Amino acid sequence: MNKFILAFPVPVKRTETFKITDIVQVAADTNTLMIPGCSVPFSVARTDSLARLSDIFQEHCFISPEEAKKIDSHGSLIFLLGTLKNADDLSMVNSAIKKMFDAGAIGVYMQQSGTAWIAMEFCEELGDESCPMSPWLNYVEKDDVLYTLGMEVFGLPDLCVSCKVLPDSEAESLEFLLETAADALFIDGVSAKSGTEVNLYEFGKFTLRAELSGPYAKDSPEYNKNGTMRLVKK
Repeated sequence: MNKFILAFPVPVKRTETFKITDIVQVAADTNTLMIPGCSVPFSVARTDSLARLSDIFQEHCFISPEEAKKIDSHGSLIFLLGTLKNADDLSMVNSAIKKMFDAGAIGVYMQQSGTAWIAMEFCEELGDESCPMSPWLNYVEKDDVLYTLGMEVFGLPDLCVSCKVLPDSEAESLEFLLETAADALFIDGVSAKSGTEVNLYEFGKFTLRAELSGPYAKDSPEYNKNGTMRLVKK
């Protein structure tokens, strides 16, 4: 299973200690980390600040000038790397991300999907954790097909659906359809094999069909070695 890579802009310099709790701290030479309430171990890396980091966040969602200034004035970046084996791991890592925010991290960039969240937006997107995968997924459209981006970190193929599958649908409805299917595969354990029937409740029943090609070339960093599955309405 591929590692996730989470990058947190923090207000302290790379050579300074970032304090998560009175006991748990990230020093300049810290290379492993356990965050209270999370049994998923993290590998740690630190780098100096990155110029115009707010541009990356603005590519994903709207942020105010004040928020952009705060991001661009960060002192360094803390990278946390780990793996997700099941839904419990995901819930605990989401909790760990919140603890990083509570400690002063300004936001989080998720390398596997390219999503970037300031603390408030992450918590709003996650909500009551009824859809714990939501902040981890990104979406790209190509040739009237909407694709997920980020499923490889869960050990699963990315998903896609025709933009015409829902009459007069908005992009948010299609994204929620794909998110619901992603939850079914990772959270509920529905088989990701071609031919599997997936019940997406208000959207109806769909069948998974393996795609011969995806939106990215094999040498692209976005390429998912697990392939791509199309959701076909029954």
